[in-house]
Amino acid sequence: MEISQNDAKKRFLKQQGLHRESGFGRGKNGVAAALRQISYLQIDTISVVSRAHEHIMSSRVPNYRGQHLADLMKDREIFEYWGHAAAFLPFESYRYALPVMKGWRGSRERDEKLARMIIKRIDAEGPLQSRDFEDTEKKKRGGWWEWKPAKRALEHLFLSGELMVTRRDGFQKVFDLPERVIPDGIDTSMPTQQAWCRHLVLTMIQALGVATEQDLGYARSTIRQLAKISLKEPMKQAIRELIEDEALIPVFIKGAVYYSTPELMASRTPRVQIGRVKFLSPFDNLVINRKRTRSLFDFDYQLECYLPAAKRKYGYFSLPMLYGDNLIGRADIKADRSSHQLIIRNLVIEPEINIDATLMENLIKGLLRFAEEHACSSWKVETTTPKSLKQPIQNAWSNQ
Repeated sequence: MEISQNDAKKRFLKQQGLHRESGFGRGKNGVAAALRQISYLQIDTISVVSRAHEHIMSSRVPNYRGQHLADLMKDREIFEYWGHAAAFLPFESYRYALPVMKGWRGSRERDEKLARMIIKRIDAEGPLQSRDFEDTEKKKRGGWWEWKPAKRALEHLFLSGELMVTRRDGFQKVFDLPERVIPDGIDTSMPTQQAWCRHLVLTMIQALGVATEQDLGYARSTIRQLAKISLKEPMKQAIRELIEDEALIPVFIKGAVYYSTPELMASRTPRVQIGRVKFLSPFDNLVINRKRTRSLFDFDYQLECYLPAAKRKYGYFSLPMLYGDNLIGRADIKADRSSHQLIIRNLVIEPEINIDATLMENLIKGLLRFAEEHACSSWKVETTTPKSLKQPIQNAWSNQ
Protein backbone atom coordinates (compact mmCIF):
# COMPACT_ATOMS: atom_id res chain seq x y z
CA MET A 1 0.00 0.00 0.00
CA GLU A 2 1.34 3.45 -0.89
CA ILE A 3 0.32 6.78 0.65
CA SER A 4 1.61 10.32 0.30
CA GLN A 5 3.83 12.13 2.78
CA ASN A 6 0.98 14.58 3.37
CA ASP A 7 -1.40 11.71 4.17
CA ALA A 8 1.11 10.29 6.66
CA LYS A 9 1.49 13.69 8.35
CA LYS A 10 -2.25 14.05 8.82
CA ARG A 11 -2.60 10.55 10.23
CA PHE A 12 0.25 11.27 12.63
CA LEU A 13 -1.37 14.50 13.79
CA LYS A 14 -4.69 12.74 14.37
CA GLN A 15 -3.10 9.97 16.45
CA GLN A 16 -1.35 12.66 18.47
CA GLY A 17 -4.57 14.62 19.01
CA LEU A 18 -3.13 17.69 17.29
CA HIS A 19 -5.39 17.70 14.23
CA ARG A 20 -8.00 19.84 15.99
CA GLU A 21 -8.49 21.87 19.15
CA SER A 22 -9.72 19.15 21.53
CA GLY A 23 -8.53 15.89 20.01
CA PHE A 24 -8.82 13.99 23.29
CA GLY A 25 -11.54 15.91 25.09
CA ARG A 26 -11.14 18.12 28.11
CA GLY A 27 -10.15 18.01 31.78
CA LYS A 28 -8.69 15.05 33.64
CA ASN A 29 -10.42 12.53 31.36
CA GLY A 30 -8.92 14.26 28.32
CA VAL A 31 -5.46 14.08 29.89
CA ALA A 32 -5.90 10.35 30.64
CA ALA A 33 -7.10 9.67 27.08
CA ALA A 34 -4.20 11.63 25.62
CA LEU A 35 -1.60 9.78 27.66
CA ARG A 36 -3.01 6.38 26.75
CA GLN A 37 -2.97 7.26 23.06
CA ILE A 38 0.49 8.82 22.82
CA SER A 39 1.81 5.98 25.06
CA TYR A 40 4.18 8.01 27.24
CA LEU A 41 4.52 11.59 28.49
CA GLN A 42 8.08 12.80 28.95
CA ILE A 43 9.03 14.53 32.20
CA ASP A 44 11.82 17.09 32.01
CA THR A 45 13.35 19.53 34.49
CA ILE A 46 13.83 22.48 32.10
CA SER A 47 11.14 25.09 32.68
CA VAL A 48 11.99 28.06 30.45
CA VAL A 49 8.27 28.19 29.68
CA SER A 50 6.86 25.20 31.56
CA ARG A 51 8.01 21.66 32.23
CA ALA A 52 7.74 19.28 29.29
CA HIS A 53 4.84 17.18 30.62
CA GLU A 54 2.81 20.32 31.38
CA HIS A 55 3.56 21.83 27.97
CA ILE A 56 2.83 18.64 25.99
CA MET A 57 -0.53 18.18 27.67
CA SER A 58 -1.58 21.81 27.37
CA SER A 59 -0.99 21.52 23.60
CA ARG A 60 -3.59 18.74 23.45
CA VAL A 61 -6.09 19.45 26.24
CA PRO A 62 -7.26 23.09 26.12
CA ASN A 63 -8.24 23.38 29.78
CA TYR A 64 -5.29 21.36 31.10
CA ARG A 65 -4.20 22.08 34.67
CA GLY A 66 -1.16 20.66 36.44
CA GLN A 67 -3.38 19.08 39.07
CA HIS A 68 -4.80 16.74 36.44
CA LEU A 69 -1.62 14.64 36.30
CA ALA A 70 -1.31 14.68 40.09
CA ASP A 71 -4.91 13.47 40.36
CA LEU A 72 -4.30 10.68 37.83
CA MET A 73 -1.28 9.58 39.87
CA LYS A 74 -3.40 9.63 43.03
CA ASP A 75 -6.15 7.66 41.28
CA ARG A 76 -3.52 5.13 40.12
CA GLU A 77 -4.41 5.56 36.45
CA ILE A 78 -0.82 6.46 35.58
CA PHE A 79 2.61 5.72 37.02
CA GLU A 80 6.08 7.11 36.64
CA TYR A 81 8.92 5.21 35.03
CA TRP A 82 10.93 5.47 31.82
CA GLY A 83 9.69 5.66 28.24
CA HIS A 84 12.08 7.44 25.91
CA ALA A 85 13.20 9.22 29.08
CA ALA A 86 11.62 9.84 32.49
CA ALA A 87 7.89 9.65 31.78
CA PHE A 88 4.34 9.17 32.94
CA LEU A 89 2.83 5.95 31.58
CA PRO A 90 -0.67 4.42 31.65
CA PHE A 91 -0.89 1.85 34.46
CA GLU A 92 -2.28 -0.83 32.14
CA SER A 93 1.15 -0.99 30.49
CA TYR A 94 2.93 -1.58 33.82
CA ARG A 95 3.90 -5.19 33.10
CA TYR A 96 5.79 -4.07 30.00
CA ALA A 97 8.13 -2.05 32.21
CA LEU A 98 9.09 -5.19 34.13
CA PRO A 99 11.76 -6.43 31.67
CA VAL A 100 13.57 -3.10 31.93
CA MET A 101 13.32 -3.18 35.74
CA LYS A 102 14.76 -6.69 35.75
CA GLY A 103 17.52 -5.68 33.33
CA TRP A 104 18.42 -2.65 35.42
CA ARG A 105 18.50 -4.72 38.61
CA GLY A 106 21.31 -6.83 37.27
CA SER A 107 23.19 -4.16 35.35
CA ARG A 108 24.53 -1.90 38.14
CA GLU A 109 26.38 -2.40 41.41
CA ARG A 110 24.87 -0.80 44.49
CA ASP A 111 25.24 -0.59 48.25
CA GLU A 112 23.00 -3.48 49.30
CA LYS A 113 23.11 -2.59 52.99
CA LEU A 114 21.93 0.96 52.24
CA ALA A 115 19.25 -0.31 49.84
CA ARG A 116 17.85 -2.69 52.47
CA MET A 117 17.84 0.09 55.07
CA ILE A 118 15.89 2.40 52.74
CA ILE A 119 13.29 -0.25 51.95
CA LYS A 120 12.96 -1.11 55.65
CA ARG A 121 12.38 2.54 56.59
CA ILE A 122 9.79 3.10 53.86
CA ASP A 123 8.03 -0.11 54.87
CA ALA A 124 7.82 1.08 58.47
CA GLU A 125 7.36 4.86 58.04
CA GLY A 126 5.48 5.13 54.75
CA PRO A 127 6.41 7.19 51.68
CA LEU A 128 9.72 9.07 51.88
CA GLN A 129 11.84 11.24 49.62
CA SER A 130 15.54 11.88 49.25
CA ARG A 131 15.64 14.68 51.84
CA ASP A 132 14.40 12.25 54.50
CA PHE A 133 17.78 10.49 54.37
CA GLU A 134 20.99 12.03 55.66
CA ASP A 135 24.07 12.54 53.50
CA THR A 136 26.52 10.05 54.99
CA GLU A 137 29.41 11.33 52.84
CA LYS A 138 28.93 14.96 53.95
CA LYS A 139 30.94 16.47 51.13
CA LYS A 140 30.36 19.50 48.94
CA ARG A 141 28.36 18.61 45.83
CA GLY A 142 28.50 20.79 42.75
CA GLY A 143 27.42 18.61 39.82
CA TRP A 144 23.92 17.55 38.78
CA TRP A 145 24.76 13.85 39.16
CA GLU A 146 26.84 14.22 42.35
CA TRP A 147 24.08 12.71 44.45
CA LYS A 148 24.41 11.66 48.06
CA PRO A 149 24.52 7.86 48.58
CA ALA A 150 20.86 7.61 49.64
CA LYS A 151 19.73 9.52 46.54
CA ARG A 152 21.73 7.19 44.29
CA ALA A 153 20.25 4.18 46.08
CA LEU A 154 16.69 5.53 45.83
CA GLU A 155 17.05 6.09 42.08
CA HIS A 156 18.46 2.58 41.60
CA LEU A 157 15.63 1.07 43.63
CA PHE A 158 13.16 3.06 41.52
CA LEU A 159 14.66 1.96 38.20
CA SER A 160 14.87 -1.65 39.37
CA GLY A 161 11.19 -1.56 40.36
CA GLU A 162 11.79 -2.22 44.05
CA LEU A 163 10.37 1.21 44.82
CA MET A 164 7.86 3.32 42.92
CA VAL A 165 7.02 7.02 42.85
CA THR A 166 3.72 7.44 44.67
CA ARG A 167 3.54 11.19 44.02
CA ARG A 168 5.69 14.28 43.66
CA ASP A 169 5.86 17.06 46.23
CA GLY A 170 6.75 20.11 44.20
CA PHE A 171 8.98 18.37 41.72
CA GLN A 172 10.57 15.96 44.21
CA LYS A 173 9.83 12.25 43.96
CA VAL A 174 8.15 10.59 46.93
CA PHE A 175 8.90 6.85 47.01
CA ASP A 176 6.85 3.95 48.33
CA LEU A 177 6.72 0.16 48.09
CA PRO A 178 5.24 -1.17 44.82
CA GLU A 179 2.54 -3.16 46.64
CA ARG A 180 1.20 0.11 48.06
CA VAL A 181 1.20 1.85 44.67
CA ILE A 182 0.09 -0.74 42.10
CA PRO A 183 -3.73 -0.87 42.04
CA ASP A 184 -5.76 -4.07 42.18
CA GLY A 185 -6.39 -5.72 38.85
CA ILE A 186 -3.10 -4.67 37.21
CA ASP A 187 -1.27 -7.53 35.50
CA THR A 188 2.16 -7.81 37.14
CA SER A 189 3.31 -10.95 35.34
CA MET A 190 6.59 -10.78 33.42
CA PRO A 191 5.85 -10.72 29.67
CA THR A 192 7.82 -12.87 27.29
CA GLN A 193 10.23 -11.02 25.04
CA GLN A 194 7.89 -11.74 22.13
CA ALA A 195 4.88 -10.26 23.95
CA TRP A 196 6.92 -7.25 25.06
CA CYS A 197 8.09 -6.46 21.53
CA ARG A 198 4.62 -6.90 20.06
CA HIS A 199 3.32 -4.46 22.68
CA LEU A 200 6.03 -1.92 21.81
CA VAL A 201 5.27 -2.16 18.09
CA LEU A 202 1.49 -1.89 18.39
CA THR A 203 1.43 0.91 20.97
CA MET A 204 3.86 2.98 18.92
CA ILE A 205 1.84 2.39 15.73
CA GLN A 206 -1.24 3.66 17.54
CA ALA A 207 0.70 6.72 18.68
CA LEU A 208 2.32 7.46 15.31
CA GLY A 209 -0.20 6.28 12.71
CA VAL A 210 2.51 5.06 10.35
CA ALA A 211 6.06 4.29 11.43
CA THR A 212 9.38 3.03 10.14
CA GLU A 213 11.28 0.31 11.95
CA GLN A 214 13.49 3.03 13.44
CA ASP A 215 10.43 4.96 14.63
CA LEU A 216 9.06 1.89 16.39
CA GLY A 217 12.20 1.38 18.43
CA TYR A 218 12.98 5.03 19.10
CA ALA A 219 10.69 5.76 22.04
CA ARG A 220 12.13 3.02 24.25
CA SER A 221 15.73 3.10 23.01
CA THR A 222 17.32 5.11 25.83
CA ILE A 223 16.22 3.02 28.79
CA ARG A 224 16.92 -0.25 26.97
CA GLN A 225 20.47 0.97 26.48
CA LEU A 226 20.74 1.98 30.13
CA ALA A 227 19.46 -1.41 31.24
CA LYS A 228 21.72 -3.13 28.69
CA ILE A 229 18.87 -4.83 26.84
CA SER A 230 19.16 -5.27 23.07
CA LEU A 231 15.87 -5.60 21.20
CA LYS A 232 16.97 -4.89 17.65
CA GLU A 233 16.45 -8.41 16.31
CA PRO A 234 13.43 -9.26 18.53
CA MET A 235 11.69 -6.09 17.28
CA LYS A 236 12.34 -7.13 13.68
CA GLN A 237 10.90 -10.54 14.47
CA ALA A 238 7.82 -8.99 16.11
CA ILE A 239 7.19 -6.90 12.98
CA ARG A 240 7.44 -10.01 10.77
CA GLU A 241 5.07 -11.97 13.01
CA LEU A 242 2.53 -9.15 13.17
CA ILE A 243 2.56 -8.92 9.37
CA GLU A 244 2.01 -12.70 9.15
CA ASP A 245 -0.88 -12.34 11.62
CA GLU A 246 -2.31 -9.54 9.45
CA ALA A 247 -2.16 -7.20 12.44
CA LEU A 248 0.38 -5.02 10.65
CA ILE A 249 0.80 -4.01 7.01
CA PRO A 250 3.68 -2.39 5.11
CA VAL A 251 3.02 1.15 3.86
CA PHE A 252 5.25 2.88 1.33
CA ILE A 253 5.97 6.62 1.37
CA LYS A 254 8.31 7.88 -1.35
CA GLY A 255 9.75 4.38 -1.61
CA ALA A 256 10.51 4.10 2.12
CA VAL A 257 8.93 1.28 4.13
CA TYR A 258 6.62 2.25 6.98
CA TYR A 259 4.14 0.10 8.93
CA SER A 260 0.59 0.60 10.13
CA THR A 261 -2.48 -1.45 11.05
CA PRO A 262 -5.23 -2.44 8.61
CA GLU A 263 -7.75 -0.56 10.76
CA LEU A 264 -5.82 2.70 10.65
CA MET A 265 -5.24 2.44 6.91
CA ALA A 266 -8.92 1.63 6.28
CA SER A 267 -9.92 5.02 7.66
CA ARG A 268 -10.01 8.08 5.45
CA THR A 269 -7.27 10.66 5.56
CA PRO A 270 -8.11 12.86 8.58
CA ARG A 271 -9.09 16.46 8.13
CA VAL A 272 -6.69 18.80 9.92
CA GLN A 273 -8.28 22.01 11.12
CA ILE A 274 -6.50 25.28 10.48
CA GLY A 275 -6.56 27.17 13.75
CA ARG A 276 -4.23 29.12 15.99
CA VAL A 277 -0.51 28.46 15.79
CA LYS A 278 0.63 26.04 18.51
CA PHE A 279 4.04 26.38 20.15
CA LEU A 280 5.17 22.84 20.91
CA SER A 281 7.55 21.63 23.57
CA PRO A 282 10.96 20.52 22.22
CA PHE A 283 10.17 17.20 23.93
CA ASP A 284 6.70 16.87 22.38
CA ASN A 285 5.97 13.38 21.05
CA LEU A 286 5.31 14.93 17.62
CA VAL A 287 8.88 16.21 17.23
CA ILE A 288 11.02 14.25 19.72
CA ASN A 289 12.25 11.90 16.97
CA ARG A 290 14.16 14.48 14.90
CA LYS A 291 14.79 12.11 11.99
CA ARG A 292 11.06 11.44 11.66
CA THR A 293 10.37 15.17 11.88
CA ARG A 294 12.67 15.75 8.89
CA SER A 295 11.15 12.89 6.90
CA LEU A 296 7.48 13.75 7.38
CA PHE A 297 7.50 17.52 7.89
CA ASP A 298 10.65 18.54 5.98
CA PHE A 299 11.58 20.39 9.16
CA ASP A 300 15.12 20.22 10.52
CA TYR A 301 14.84 20.84 14.24
CA GLN A 302 17.42 20.81 17.00
CA LEU A 303 17.09 21.84 20.62
CA GLU A 304 20.00 24.22 21.05
CA CYS A 305 20.14 24.55 24.83
CA TYR A 306 22.75 21.78 24.81
CA LEU A 307 24.97 23.73 22.38
CA PRO A 308 27.49 26.46 23.31
CA ALA A 309 25.89 29.89 22.90
CA ALA A 310 28.13 30.75 19.94
CA LYS A 311 26.79 27.78 17.97
CA ARG A 312 23.10 28.51 18.47
CA LYS A 313 21.22 29.58 15.36
CA TYR A 314 17.69 30.06 16.74
CA GLY A 315 18.10 30.34 20.50
CA TYR A 316 18.46 28.50 23.80
CA PHE A 317 14.97 26.97 23.90
CA SER A 318 13.25 27.41 20.55
CA LEU A 319 9.77 25.90 20.25
CA PRO A 320 8.54 24.32 16.99
CA MET A 321 5.48 26.15 15.63
CA LEU A 322 2.62 23.96 14.36
CA TYR A 323 0.07 25.50 12.00
CA GLY A 324 -2.47 23.12 10.52
CA ASP A 325 -0.43 20.19 9.25
CA ASN A 326 2.85 22.09 8.87
CA LEU A 327 5.72 23.03 11.12
CA ILE A 328 6.20 26.61 9.97
CA GLY A 329 9.02 27.87 12.17
CA ARG A 330 10.34 28.13 15.68
CA ALA A 331 10.23 30.65 18.51
CA ASP A 332 12.73 31.09 21.32
CA ILE A 333 10.37 32.13 24.12
CA LYS A 334 10.81 32.61 27.86
CA ALA A 335 8.02 33.07 30.39
CA ASP A 336 9.47 35.50 32.94
CA ARG A 337 7.60 34.60 36.10
CA SER A 338 8.78 37.58 38.15
CA SER A 339 7.48 40.17 35.68
CA HIS A 340 4.69 38.01 34.22
CA GLN A 341 6.05 38.87 30.80
CA LEU A 342 6.40 36.64 27.75
CA ILE A 343 9.79 37.40 26.21
CA ILE A 344 9.86 36.47 22.52
CA ARG A 345 13.59 36.41 22.00
CA ASN A 346 13.63 35.14 18.44
CA LEU A 347 10.69 34.13 16.26
CA VAL A 348 11.57 32.66 12.87
CA ILE A 349 9.16 31.65 10.09
CA GLU A 350 10.54 29.22 7.51
CA PRO A 351 11.42 31.05 4.25
CA GLU A 352 9.00 29.02 2.08
CA ILE A 353 5.96 29.89 4.23
CA ASN A 354 3.55 32.46 2.82
CA ILE A 355 2.82 34.93 5.62
CA ASP A 356 -0.66 36.15 4.72
CA ALA A 357 -3.29 37.91 6.85
CA THR A 358 -4.83 34.60 8.00
CA LEU A 359 -1.51 33.24 9.21
CA MET A 360 -0.75 36.50 11.04
CA GLU A 361 -4.14 36.39 12.75
CA ASN A 362 -3.61 32.80 13.87
CA LEU A 363 -0.02 33.50 14.95
CA ILE A 364 -1.26 36.29 17.22
CA LYS A 365 -4.05 34.04 18.56
CA GLY A 366 -1.46 31.38 19.34
CA LEU A 367 0.80 33.83 21.15
CA LEU A 368 -2.11 35.23 23.16
CA ARG A 369 -3.19 31.74 24.22
CA PHE A 370 0.40 30.81 25.06
CA ALA A 371 0.81 33.95 27.17
CA GLU A 372 -2.45 33.23 28.99
CA GLU A 373 -1.45 29.62 29.69
CA HIS A 374 1.80 30.84 31.25
CA ALA A 375 0.21 33.64 33.34
CA CYS A 376 1.89 36.39 31.32
CA SER A 377 0.14 39.77 31.21
CA SER A 378 2.39 41.35 28.56
CA TRP A 379 5.01 40.43 26.00
CA LYS A 380 8.19 41.82 24.52
CA VAL A 381 9.45 40.99 21.03
CA GLU A 382 13.20 41.13 20.53
CA THR A 383 13.93 39.62 17.09
CA THR A 384 11.90 38.11 14.25
CA THR A 385 12.60 36.66 10.81
CA PRO A 386 11.37 38.23 8.64
CA LYS A 387 11.99 41.53 10.46
CA SER A 388 8.63 42.87 9.26
CA LEU A 389 6.86 40.63 11.83
CA LYS A 390 8.33 42.33 14.89
CA GLN A 391 6.22 45.48 15.07
CA PRO A 392 2.84 43.87 14.24
CA ILE A 393 3.43 41.22 16.91
CA GLN A 394 4.58 43.78 19.46
CA ASN A 395 1.54 45.96 18.73
CA ALA A 396 -0.89 43.04 18.92
CA TRP A 397 -0.90 42.95 22.73
CA SER A 398 -2.02 46.55 23.12
CA ASN A 399 -4.57 46.15 20.31
CA GLN A 400 -6.36 43.10 21.73
